[in-house]
Amino acid sequence: MNPESIPSFKIPKYIRQTAQFLNAVSVNWATKFALSLFFKPLPFPIPEREKEMRSKAVKHELLTKNAKEFLVFELKAEGPKVLMIHGWSGRASQFHEIAEHLHSQGFHIIAVEAPEHGELQGNRTHMLSFVDALEESCKRFGEFDYAIGHSLGGMALFNVLSRNQWFDKMVIIGSPANISNVIHDFCEKVNLDERVADGIIAYIEKRYNLSEQEASSDYLCQLYRPEGLIIHDLYDQDVPVENARIMHSKWRGSKYMETEGLGHRRVLRDPTVMKAIYDFFKN
Repeated sequence: MNPESIPSFKIPKYIRQTAQFLNAVSVNWATKFALSLFFKPLPFPIPEREKEMRSKAVKHELLTKNAKEFLVFELKAEGPKVLMIHGWSGRASQFHEIAEHLHSQGFHIIAVEAPEHGELQGNRTHMLSFVDALEESCKRFGEFDYAIGHSLGGMALFNVLSRNQWFDKMVIIGSPANISNVIHDFCEKVNLDERVADGIIAYIEKRYNLSEQEASSDYLCQLYRPEGLIIHDLYDQDVPVENARIMHSKWRGSKYMETEGLGHRRVLRDPTVMKAIYDFFKN
């Protein structure tokens, strides 16, 4: 299979050319340009296939502790409660097939749509806002049995564990192993070098009083160890599969499923993946 045939978001050419020019002229200018891109989710329309879930679910409009608006889509049932969180520039309803499948089997679904995403897309945000939204959801809806995180959402789940929340079982799909990988991959895609990546990391650590290492999944999974299932596509063009292999080596007792040909987003709509998640939760 040709990896280039797998769907992936492509950075517009004009952005890459601007970044490359600034990188050649001034690392400081290039870093400021990179930061203006890095914290701004890309706006995407909500596909027709996701609208049924959005209309069928009970929609809650909530606020994080920092008064950031976010949405929760709830599919009520009498069974175990599952918390779901999407990735960067994603939406709660990207989980629509997984959510509807689990709900049909009696699972109570709470799908979070992070601040500045989905219906509320617009301004700058960052991973800690994802974590704040998860924390508020746990307070609002009570204890969760299980959790599913896609892409950056997987890292947000590990970070909410450090805020005294817990899930007996956790699934991460197409998720980065650490913040350094996220930033270096971003800079590579935008034609910026490692000096800019290091500058972004330094900015984040200072601005948010955050240790890059201690907020990363491959560190937190060694401190907090719910039962884990890692799912990642071999040809994921957004988050390289090496991230999943790192996580599996460090998350003791985790199960690992590697798909082929689904990429970063289509993996959320694959019947084999849905069955694997259901079996993991039930067994």
